[in-house]
Amino acid sequence: MPAIIVVDAFWGDSGKGKVTAHLARRLDAALAVRAGVGTNAGASFTLDDGTLVKQRQLPTAWVNPRTRLAVGPGVLVDPAILADELQRFGVADRTMVDPRCGIITTDDLAEDAADPFLRKVVGTSGSGVGPARARYVNRKAQQVRELTEFTGLCGDVALEANTRSAAGEVVLIESAQGTQLSLSLSFEYPCTTVKNCTSAAAIDDVGLSWRQVGEVVLVVKALPTRVGEGPLPHEMTHEEAVRRGIAEYGVNTGRPRRKATQIDADLLRYATMVNGPTQIALTFADHIDPAVKGVRSPEGLTAEVRRVIDEVERITGCPVTMVDTGPLLNDIVDL
Repeated sequence: MPAIIVVDAFWGDSGKGKVTAHLARRLDAALAVRAGVGTNAGASFTLDDGTLVKQRQLPTAWVNPRTRLAVGPGVLVDPAILADELQRFGVADRTMVDPRCGIITTDDLAEDAADPFLRKVVGTSGSGVGPARARYVNRKAQQVRELTEFTGLCGDVALEANTRSAAGEVVLIESAQGTQLSLSLSFEYPCTTVKNCTSAAAIDDVGLSWRQVGEVVLVVKALPTRVGEGPLPHEMTHEEAVRRGIAEYGVNTGRPRRKATQIDADLLRYATMVNGPTQIALTFADHIDPAVKGVRSPEGLTAEVRRVIDEVERITGCPVTMVDTGPLLNDIVDL
């Protein structure tokens, strides 16, 4: 089975990690590879035993004990965060990190935090990825291959992903952030991240041949959110989100997520055009109708959620194949 790319239509925080974890278990994926910028984007979901999981470096597919994990060569690595997640999830024996990954240093973190332009204009997460990416582009960065503590994890992720996919194994590529934050595709520069966040960018982060791509899952958040600066069409007040019980906060920073009242059709069309999805995962459906919270079968989806599904399918021309209905990992309806 060719590789499956999971990518966000808007500004991130859409539940891509949960969708990837769900697919890893449902399809019993052989390999999951983390794409994206680095540790500036976090994923969170709740296991069915109530444990809240937050992570920033590894693929969320670790929830399937048979899935091998990898970090693509285009992804920046924070050594402390990588070491923490390897230990917390107990996955060092099935994790590969590409030796060509650039390193985020303590100097990068300090520079990110001290830059008033990044803090006040861009709204940086403070994860050090901007300074680290600049050094990497200038060919002055350290790479994972230079860190002795990770020697046993190093391997050619591009070779692994292409070989497994060509052999018919299920390979998942988990991207980060969202299409509208792309450095050279967003119309909101400089309120962007430091490179593109599309399906093509994810392929490039891994070193995957386009011939090995079989599916692109576009994750569409029912009520899009944004953390940091920049425009957000149809934005509601934070007070309104709190009143409705749908307020959200960033995984990395704890900042309130700015929330929209609806999906912007023009932005969704643009995301569809540049990502080329074959299917859609509609997430946070319980935020448009609390009656579907925790629903796990199609029969439990309400008329309001069905209306949004129909609208998303009309705009994108793609089928909605998954609907996320709540915080638990298993709160997903497969259509």
